[in-house]
Amino acid sequence: MSLTAPQMGVALFALLMIGVVWLFTAHQLSDSRERALARQGAAMANLSFIVAENLEQVLDRAKTLRMLVHDIQQREQARENAEMASLILSDPVFNRLSLYDGRGRLRYNTSPSTLLHLESEWQHSPAKGADDLWVLPRSAWQHPWSMPLLLPEVPEADGGNRFMLLELDLGYLLRLYQNLDLGAQASIHILTAAGEELAQVDQSGLVIESGRFDNSVVLDSRLHHGRFNARDFNTGKSFLSFFHRLESFAFVVVVRQAENEILAPHLEQRSRYVLTVLLLSLVVLVGVVWLLWMMHGREVQLRALEYSEQRNHALLERLQREHRQTLEAASRDALTGLYNRRLFLELAHSHLLGAKRQGRFAAVFFIDLDRFKAINDTLGHKVGDQLLQAVSERLTSSLRESDIIGRFGGDEFVVMLTGVKRREDIELKARELVTILAAPYIELQGSGLGTSPSIGIALSPQDGMEIETLVKHADMAMYTAKRAGRGRYAFFDNALNSHELDTSGLAQQLPSGMAEQLCIHLQPRMSLPDYRVTGFEALVRWNHPEFGLLPPSQLLPLAESLGLMPALARQVLQQACEQLLQWRADGVPIVPVAVNLGLSQLQAAELGERIEIILQRYDIDPAWLELEINERDLQQLASEQLDLLHQLQQHGLGLTIDDFGSSGLDPEQIRRLPFSRIKLDRAFIRDIRNSYDDNVLLSATISVAQRLGLKVAAKGVETPDQLVYLKLSGCDEVQGHLFSRAMNAEELNQYRQQTEQELAV
Repeated sequence: MSLTAPQMGVALFALLMIGVVWLFTAHQLSDSRERALARQGAAMANLSFIVAENLEQVLDRAKTLRMLVHDIQQREQARENAEMASLILSDPVFNRLSLYDGRGRLRYNTSPSTLLHLESEWQHSPAKGADDLWVLPRSAWQHPWSMPLLLPEVPEADGGNRFMLLELDLGYLLRLYQNLDLGAQASIHILTAAGEELAQVDQSGLVIESGRFDNSVVLDSRLHHGRFNARDFNTGKSFLSFFHRLESFAFVVVVRQAENEILAPHLEQRSRYVLTVLLLSLVVLVGVVWLLWMMHGREVQLRALEYSEQRNHALLERLQREHRQTLEAASRDALTGLYNRRLFLELAHSHLLGAKRQGRFAAVFFIDLDRFKAINDTLGHKVGDQLLQAVSERLTSSLRESDIIGRFGGDEFVVMLTGVKRREDIELKARELVTILAAPYIELQGSGLGTSPSIGIALSPQDGMEIETLVKHADMAMYTAKRAGRGRYAFFDNALNSHELDTSGLAQQLPSGMAEQLCIHLQPRMSLPDYRVTGFEALVRWNHPEFGLLPPSQLLPLAESLGLMPALARQVLQQACEQLLQWRADGVPIVPVAVNLGLSQLQAAELGERIEIILQRYDIDPAWLELEINERDLQQLASEQLDLLHQLQQHGLGLTIDDFGSSGLDPEQIRRLPFSRIKLDRAFIRDIRNSYDDNVLLSATISVAQRLGLKVAAKGVETPDQLVYLKLSGCDEVQGHLFSRAMNAEELNQYRQQTEQELAV
């Protein structure tokens, strides 16, 4: 039976669709394979780097031993042998130390050795550029697990060299990685620069054997580290390999794993995919045959096919529409539809670059709704959300399309006016926005609800050239407007900027004003994933009678220069204890309050005694109080201050490392310190966009800290993207403006009452 034109079209279309499905499946499987290799490759690259770093530390340790031995040899002979023997006995890395003269004769060893003479060819480095330390040939090894390292000493009087031989315990070095879940076909190799394989470790333990792989790719490469594929000479299997060349020594670390082991989950997935697509293809073919048979005599089948095509087309359009909506949601505030913080900053930054080139200036408005929290608490979140939506509609309708409008969270809106020519135009627009946003919102449940905006204005370029600076200055100006009576606007004034304040006048006022004008604001710390309040951080403020609330960035440097930090710390501790007592009196569940201590406060001799006196005076549980210490300050503490931290921890106080990651504190140092929590530096999460590979360092840091028994908190969390990524990375706690600003006593009471009611519900 010959096919008609419609039937031929249907048949070709079906075959085409099957082909597309198979091509798409092949592409997906290929992409899945590459992702599997990339994921495991990243872990192997990290492992090769860690092993190389450990090996380099051990070899540096050998060089240090050489210097110590040289110093010991300058002393009396009777003590020399005893000190060198003690040196080796106390070192778990090296089994034996031997000294040879310039002719290769054994002069001294810490334990009996069968290597009584060094061959002349051994006395020279086999690798170019490695004259400081090298490994003796395999024939000179006294034990398979004990690698002899030869280090030349200072020349003798006759012009020859003396040598020191250290036997490195490979078992000790590689035992650290034996318990890692490397995989059944994964291994770690240590090579010399000449390509000789010294040792390897796999699931079975330490293996000493000749190499089964061609390492010429590593030897020929000029790269410091990289990836290559190697084939096992014995089995013919392909192994994914990563190498890392030591910077100061002629050694190479190689980590390998069989590709078939890495791709085992992928191969299983591929089988399921192929079977599924095969069944789908068979179903489609059977359906097409049946359809063609029915179309031969019935026009109804043609209409059914047309209907099916229309439905598929509608489905495709729906998928495309949903895709556009997803992209839109990633860059828009979910409640108001305005730009979110990230996209606003990107668009505003691009506009500022163009304004700089064209010699124009721009204005940034920071808008905060007065009494919004009271509206939210009294009328409910639903009315509060409706109010925010109404405000966004009024902003959109009263501004031009070229202006940039964003919502930063809560009741904070930020606007950038573009193409501004005169300051008078900015003031006119600010007055107009105050009037528009202060008008009653009669559409909200017929209540005639009203609020007023406080607007801070910063101008570019006079108030800043970067968008972050302009937003900060506009925020400061907004607080100036609030202090002036709310429902107003204010331009940023350098005279009120912390960098331009009369520091000499403030220095005279601070000592007398500390007792009455200093106060603390508390910012909550939330647990993940249940968002329960687990603590508060006490942030000190100076309630200046003229300038209003001055933040820590203005107060602390001034107090530091006046030597008032110990007194300031004492007052903050007292106010924190008073807040804890107030919670106990009110019957509110008590959570710890954290107080920051600076370097000068930690170095004060009477710190421990003052804390003990305060705890006894207020009669509070030491576990209710936490101390946060900056990582940079921690590295400058003497042993006496570290002993004090141990005493405070044993007394029951919680200790936290603040700004962790800012100065590279070694994990081994952390293990010896009495801390129970780290608070990540803001740099870890500043640029997170909720992508898999956004911040591998963050995930690794959280994992290492948790393995050390530490809780991990992240501060400065401002966007949902940051929160999602932190939850996926296993972060324990979060803190930032996404949840709440630092609150005064009145705001704190309302906040705690509200959170307790929500938990009760």
